[in-house]
Amino acid sequence: MPCAILVGMLALSVPQAFAASDGNPVSAAHQPAASSAKPWTPPEGFVREASFYGMAASCESAGSNGIAEGKWSAYLCVSVGPFSPFYYLYVKR
Repeated sequence: MPCAILVGMLALSVPQAFAASDGNPVSAAHQPAASSAKPWTPPEGFVREASFYGMAASCESAGSNGIAEGKWSAYLCVSVGPFSPFYYLYVKR
């Protein structure tokens, strides 16, 4: 049982990331591992565009709308922390 609790705690410490692109693959491999000691950094070419409070759906909607409008070619929505209600939108122009 203690092992299950530890695994659950580690899983909660990993930021969630959601990615999409306009046809170019965006790898989920950029998501940090639970054992990573370094803070998460976006993949090369991505910059933070905005932050959202609440559900990830707001970030996802803004990211996909930006692709549809031609503002950027790919986006990532990343949870700020395991218990934080904030999501950051990173975009690749």
